[in-house]
Amino acid sequence: MKIFTPLPGEYVASALQRGNEMLGIRTLPHEDFRIRPIPRTGYGRKGIGGKAEIRGYAIFKFPSLFTERKITEEVLHNHTLYPLTAALGRPTNQTIVTPAYWKKICPECAFEDFENHGTAYVHRSHVQSYVKVCSIHGSDLITICPACSTPINKHKITQLGICSQKYKNPTRQWKSPNHLYSIFIAELLNYKGPPAKTHNAEWIVTKSLYKNYFDEIYGNYGYVSEIIVRELGTKTINPYSKGATDYNFVIQAFLGCRTAARYLDLLTNSAACTQLQNEVNELIRSDFIKRKYHTVDRIPSTSSSVT
Repeated sequence: MKIFTPLPGEYVASALQRGNEMLGIRTLPHEDFRIRPIPRTGYGRKGIGGKAEIRGYAIFKFPSLFTERKITEEVLHNHTLYPLTAALGRPTNQTIVTPAYWKKICPECAFEDFENHGTAYVHRSHVQSYVKVCSIHGSDLITICPACSTPINKHKITQLGICSQKYKNPTRQWKSPNHLYSIFIAELLNYKGPPAKTHNAEWIVTKSLYKNYFDEIYGNYGYVSEIIVRELGTKTINPYSKGATDYNFVIQAFLGCRTAARYLDLLTNSAACTQLQNEVNELIRSDFIKRKYHTVDRIPSTSSSVT
């Protein structure tokens, strides 16, 4: 028997953990909430013969609890990171919708959730690896409880609300790049459309990055890693959009588009894409003229990744 009663915006693992605690169970195995993409038939095959399955969307394998209760779609769309990966067209083999590491909270959300729902919980908008700030309050997310000094990953979720009554003066980063990034994530988690085509998403992100950081990355795309460190204070591995991890790609989408509204406009509006391409072409043309008639110092080649 399991108790699963997710609250608005609650991460799937948080809801399961709360249920377990009500039953006196302190642990939650990853397999209890892990939703895994099912590889395409024939994908990665070797030799001649047979056909590989072609599909531009992910199919998932769900824990039995969700299939038995017939709530797979509800859980996927409302309590995981799936809408984010769908909006950004992440390939099936790179789709991570239920991260194993998820325990961080906004102290102000914890206080308000306890007041409104009788319990604190972990919001899915806080789960993504590089989210450091609450999109609603601009408060730093915490991994150690200020009231009892217990790491959040060892703290009972059902006790967080009680501890939250003692939280004072949270640190805020209102309108900072990290706050704007968390807003970008939270808004894309509300995406309801069909999965974006991978090549379209990568075109949008690459062209948008060129437009915003042309002088730094034209001819040296590896410099994106340096930009990420400068803008968000985050080190990443593999800064290239094509084949980049889900998390790295999200950062690049934010740096290029800045808002979810801008990204979604480019995803659905061909006129906006044409305008973006024209702007990039003009930057390239102007750069060519400068290099032809003037001496232009270029940023020296850098490593393609930051470790």
